[in-house]
Amino acid sequence: MNVAVMRWMYILIALIFSLISVRSYASGPAHDSHEEKEEFGTAEILHHISDDFGLHIGPISIPLPVMLYFPGQGWDVFSSTELHHADEQGLIHGKYLYHHGKLTVAALDAQGHPMVDEHGHPEIAAQEARLINIGGKDVFYNFSITKNVFGMLLSVLLLFFIFRASAQAYARREGMAPKGLQSLLEPLILFVRDDVVKPSIGEKHYRRFMPLMLTIFFFIWINNLLGLIPFLGGLNVTGNIAVTFALAAVVLVVQLAVANKNFWGHIFWFPGVPVPVKLLLLVIELVGLLTKPFSLMIRLFANISAGHIIIMSIIGITFAFQSVVGHTVGVVTSLFTVVMLILELLVAAIQAYIFTLLGSLMLGAAVEEHDHGHEHAH
Repeated sequence: MNVAVMRWMYILIALIFSLISVRSYASGPAHDSHEEKEEFGTAEILHHISDDFGLHIGPISIPLPVMLYFPGQGWDVFSSTELHHADEQGLIHGKYLYHHGKLTVAALDAQGHPMVDEHGHPEIAAQEARLINIGGKDVFYNFSITKNVFGMLLSVLLLFFIFRASAQAYARREGMAPKGLQSLLEPLILFVRDDVVKPSIGEKHYRRFMPLMLTIFFFIWINNLLGLIPFLGGLNVTGNIAVTFALAAVVLVVQLAVANKNFWGHIFWFPGVPVPVKLLLLVIELVGLLTKPFSLMIRLFANISAGHIIIMSIIGITFAFQSVVGHTVGVVTSLFTVVMLILELLVAAIQAYIFTLLGSLMLGAAVEEHDHGHEHAH
């Protein structure tokens, strides 16, 4: 296919994708009353980017299973819809408090009522419950399928079926030019291999890290894309710092596991420098060892979250101006939202690329082989 035709095809797909997204973002509040439009603000934005026990797609609520394990007592499993049906005391199942997306065991007084502060805020009671019940029977482990867990499971299933279909196509069409899904995936895989992993790790060692780096790249990229489809419930997997922490921790653990003696030598006893300088470099290198994965975690989390917040803020401005000025300004801001969503499609790929590149550089530093004799001679 002609390159110019493919370019315009991708632009058209991005535009259609963005228009559908804007329509989905606006479908809920756009049909609400005038008072509800004015309430579209910080709470809605924070709710959109935060994790939750259910999926909310416009007026439709899709329940997810809440699965809690109490040591010594067993499991308590129920639907997330029950979290919104508290009794007259504000309790769910007679023992839980659900407030601002957080589920805790209620701290009860002698009469069995939930403990609150002087303002009647239940979250204070939830905090007290964590202190009162530490080490007690009401401590639980949360294994619930939340919105972000659902997003990760969905992305894993998509990746599994996509790459399985591509592998089967290669088996059927061995020696033939790629076609269909193959023609989309092959350039991406070759790009990650030839322009990211191989230059960063080196010709000798890059092959054993290719599965890990490809998995990280496609996992981040597809989750970034899913997060831009609001009719999936506003998934924000890579905008969750726990997820980015886990990804960065995987890279760090692999780096420490495969590191050779040259890597450790340059950290604990840098060659060719005086002893006082060695001690100073030891502190600097140990700090650098932790700050690199930390920057990986923060960079991905901050960029993806910022993109979601900006888009939702523009949509909030749309509703605010429509209620004050009229629909003309709303049309302009809606078009600006389309532009922002197209840019976010680019950011989704760039962030996956940057994370994979910096992770590959970390692994490359761990397996790099140094010729100290040549260095001293030079």
